[in-house]
Amino acid sequence: MTHAYFRHREQALGQQPADVLLTNCRLVNVLSGRIEEKSAIAIAGEEIVGIGPHYQGREVIDCGGDYIYPGLIDAHIHLESSKLTIPECARAMVRHGTTAVITDPHEIANVASIEGVSFQLDTASDNERMSVFFTVPSCVPAIPDPNLETFASYMGPTKLRAFFNNPWFVVLGEMMNMPGAIYGDRKVLAKLADSRDRGLPIDGHAPMLSGRELNTYIYLGIRSDHESTSLAEAQEKIDRGMTIMIREGSTESNLRTLLPLVTGLNSARVVFASDDLDPIDLAERGHIDHILRIAVAEGLHPIRALQMATINVANTFRLNNIGAIYPGAKADLVVAPDLETFTPRSVMRHGRFVWRDGAEVPMGRKVDRFLRSTMNADLPAVEALRVAGSPGATLRVIGAVANQIITEELHVPAVVSDGWVQAQPEADVAKIVVFERHRNSGGFGVAYIKGLGIRRGAIGSSVAHDSHNIVVAGVDDADILRCAQRIRDLCGGQVACAGDAWAELPLPIAGLMSDQPFETVVAQEQALFRFCQEVNGTPLTRALSTLSFMALPVIPTLRVTDKGLIRILPGAYPERVGLWV
Repeated sequence: MTHAYFRHREQALGQQPADVLLTNCRLVNVLSGRIEEKSAIAIAGEEIVGIGPHYQGREVIDCGGDYIYPGLIDAHIHLESSKLTIPECARAMVRHGTTAVITDPHEIANVASIEGVSFQLDTASDNERMSVFFTVPSCVPAIPDPNLETFASYMGPTKLRAFFNNPWFVVLGEMMNMPGAIYGDRKVLAKLADSRDRGLPIDGHAPMLSGRELNTYIYLGIRSDHESTSLAEAQEKIDRGMTIMIREGSTESNLRTLLPLVTGLNSARVVFASDDLDPIDLAERGHIDHILRIAVAEGLHPIRALQMATINVANTFRLNNIGAIYPGAKADLVVAPDLETFTPRSVMRHGRFVWRDGAEVPMGRKVDRFLRSTMNADLPAVEALRVAGSPGATLRVIGAVANQIITEELHVPAVVSDGWVQAQPEADVAKIVVFERHRNSGGFGVAYIKGLGIRRGAIGSSVAHDSHNIVVAGVDDADILRCAQRIRDLCGGQVACAGDAWAELPLPIAGLMSDQPFETVVAQEQALFRFCQEVNGTPLTRALSTLSFMALPVIPTLRVTDKGLIRILPGAYPERVGLWV
């Protein structure tokens, strides 16, 4: 009796026909760095069983001289940020050649703890188009200090152990609590030790970390990072042993800055990631294929670029049998006419076409179960949002940075009328408010922000990384409160308003995701972003995406939570600071 592992041995030997035989293709070999002309690939079940001539197949497909390369892998993404359920996200991604992702579910874990992670795991099983590997969410919340923000969930070492024996959890997720790791927080070290004991890789999150603090962070076993925003920062990290994830998402654009890091001597230690990707960007520009197009246009060799999107990721996270084309590998393949646009003609995952001849292949199930309501917000009266001030005083203002999620600390003269600080739309200074939405506490924090470009009304979101309270920015207090009320009434969502004019994207699943098809969500987001520009007056194409990161108290330099203004310096514990300089 043949062992189950080797049930396709006779097909590999050519004694039996393969289930599918792809002929007349140019095989991109990311292992050897060669293109094998006029090749053939024999597939049985989910696996590649042979490469080369003299194979027969029950179904023979002439690829017409197209290239075949491994299915693309996103090294780090939060699928919740797509605002789509996993089956809908997979529908959107496979058409761009993505066949696997490593997703960190800490967004939904911050809202709904283990129940939320289980929801994502269950819905991943409803999807047959794309392999979804998970990270164990290491920092729920990002910083477990109730003096810094109100959070819904806490996942300590004991809770995390529930995930370690699940084969779909392949890495300890990004260690955002840098100070806790570096300065020896007992529970943080326990999470790191548990991961090392079980042989799980450990992913990092170390914006601007350098010197002895970086050495200590890496010494603890943290081996990858996606937060580099400068070439010098990425160079130091790769010199010290980290795998660098070059990130290109909707609000984090580091690709062109970091590409000069890549050489023939170090490219095996570099991978591509999107981190957070809006559905409109996924629809209009693509996924990892978008990154490949830019990288090749900037001068990176196509095969090296593909290695960074396939085998390098598989090697980093010890994912067996994907990321390359060889006998015994899963048949995750992309058929494409060129290595410049990387536009798939067909995509195969585990030996089945999931995108064929430019069309979607129906499969899988729609999500038919949902989470309990996670919107519990007691909102204040509009008068409570006012900030008292004196003429001549100087405000401490969050400075949003274009195409990045880091911020600056700005000092701006306050404009005061009748004793109350006013927004300054002509100077691009808006009020920003975070409303607690998990415990019905009525808590909120107020600050000011420059860089969103809001001229009228308000914009708001229940996607507010990572604790996901309600964040609203605007130039009118009444609109700010109306925006927050509408988000609450929707059970979560993104809203823009100006007086009686509205645009909205409902996100009823944990306040993070829609229950609608991909196409519907894209249309809703397009209308919302147009409203932000045409009515609210912001010049930003993705103002709500930028806003969603303004409450994350682990990324330098200034943030706002429901507890007020927070300052974060690299490697140091966050601290609350006042509005006034």
